[in-house]
Amino acid sequence: MARYGLTIDLGRCTGCYACVVACKSENATRPEVSWIRIQEEEAGEYPEVSRRYTPVLCMQCGTMPCARVCPSSAIYMGDGGIVQIDPDKCLCQETCPCLDACPFEVLQVNRGKKAYFPDYPVPSDKEAYENHRDGVVEKCNLCSQKISAGRLPACVQACPTQAMLFGDRNDPNSALAKAISSGRARDLKEGLKVNPAVVYIED
Repeated sequence: MARYGLTIDLGRCTGCYACVVACKSENATRPEVSWIRIQEEEAGEYPEVSRRYTPVLCMQCGTMPCARVCPSSAIYMGDGGIVQIDPDKCLCQETCPCLDACPFEVLQVNRGKKAYFPDYPVPSDKEAYENHRDGVVEKCNLCSQKISAGRLPACVQACPTQAMLFGDRNDPNSALAKAISSGRARDLKEGLKVNPAVVYIED
């Protein structure tokens, strides 16, 4: 059985935000909701100073700490090991225990403006934004709709430096599995033992 995931090479990431823009374009998330964030860190002292950029998205945890606290069983593991949220079952509204349970702080609730330009709606945009209902928790699903069509996730496709590599972790012949087995890949928060499908490579 496939388990889809990513490696993110931090040595290649330039913090260009192409992945963030591509994600919003593909999934039409609300103005205050982003399924990817770029974490910026500065290291060293002048004049030897460098910046590191870390894209943070749903890690597609194998243990799913968010699902364990979901009162309505809205969070589940779908095809390819992708962690999904059923919007019809999500009952959070104001109280969302899954947000606090996620150690990576990537779950968000739909609140506020529904579209960037609500007074001048484009029909296709209006329909896309209305798919994101008030009070429903959302997060990255690795663009499962694109994967089902045999295409790459939007973030991977848009990355100009090819810092993101998508594939099947369970296929030993995949480029992803080989990258992970190289010994250079690590979890974002290794001490948590949540068995993420998204890992990072550092030089």
